[in-house]
Amino acid sequence: MHIVGLSILLFSFALGAILTGVARRVALRLNFVDVPNHRKVHKAPMPLGGGIAICAAVTLPPLLGCLAALIFRDGFPEWAPQIVHDTLPLLLKKWPTVLAMLAGGAIVCLLGAIDDARGLTAWSRLAIEFLVAVVLFILVPELRITVFIESTVVSAVATTVWIVALINAFNFMDHMDGLCAGTTAVACVIFLVAALATGQLFVAALVLAMLSAVLGFLLFNFPPAKIFMGDAGSTFIGYMMAVTTIAFTFYQQQAEAHWLLSLLLPVLILSVPIFDTAAVLYIRMRDRRPLMSSDRNHFSHRLIELGMTKRQAVLTIYLATFVIGAGAMFWYQLNVWGGLIVFGQAMAVFGIIFLLEATAKRRRNS
Repeated sequence: MHIVGLSILLFSFALGAILTGVARRVALRLNFVDVPNHRKVHKAPMPLGGGIAICAAVTLPPLLGCLAALIFRDGFPEWAPQIVHDTLPLLLKKWPTVLAMLAGGAIVCLLGAIDDARGLTAWSRLAIEFLVAVVLFILVPELRITVFIESTVVSAVATTVWIVALINAFNFMDHMDGLCAGTTAVACVIFLVAALATGQLFVAALVLAMLSAVLGFLLFNFPPAKIFMGDAGSTFIGYMMAVTTIAFTFYQQQAEAHWLLSLLLPVLILSVPIFDTAAVLYIRMRDRRPLMSSDRNHFSHRLIELGMTKRQAVLTIYLATFVIGAGAMFWYQLNVWGGLIVFGQAMAVFGIIFLLEATAKRRRNS
């Protein structure tokens, strides 16, 4: 698997970096830029289009793999490495699922690009996102959340809500240079270790493509950013993280972990963007402001109010994401008590985040 993994890593990383550079030049030429205002932290117009580069860098490797598997369905040439021959049956089995996942991602990316260019209402975006999630649920039985309950209705609600929630959680998190891409990379590392440890090579390949693509983009987006991913990128990332976690088998009967722990583990790994989104929505509801409005109440904004630079704030959130999700890398080895310790650690980190946010709020009001 080393050759295939290394190929995906290098190919997606190179594509992410090269296409991001191209997207930056094209965006500047077409005046496809994000104009700053009082709610945004950047001071000058910033080129958009990085999300389209991420989408292409994530999509091309699995597409080419499926195409090669279909062309050489009767067997690869003898000169191909043995690992390629070994993965052919897996690709042949999974290609309809891969195409459905990527098609949904392309639609979400296109929707985000239109929103970046012309602007869409929040409700129209949500309607299309729910439609994509519902169609995916109907067409691909493999991509369904069961929550260990034999009910199609419960599964449909859980699946569609999870997909749409993560699309918007990552979209909400794209409010500072390098934040969304870097947090995604940290979460991907955790998922990748867990997937490889449990032999889930299909999921590992998808996660590796995502990790490599966002790292290639991050070369241009880490503070100070030279390009933004825009809604096209953040919503695509949220969608791919959602469907990848659905494809991931978190529960194994031979493991000691309780089924409830396995159900909550993807939430734990992605808890930082989920927590940040929930906190911001709560503040907006409390203040009776539109839920989809923009503001500076995110965790990263509070860290800057405490005196951190953009880089320090972003790196702090990277570390929080890793510390909270690190225990999930070996989830299959945990018993109930081990699971409780992992969740206790996560709650302790969120307690620190709460104290930091409360301190920042007092400084703002003083």
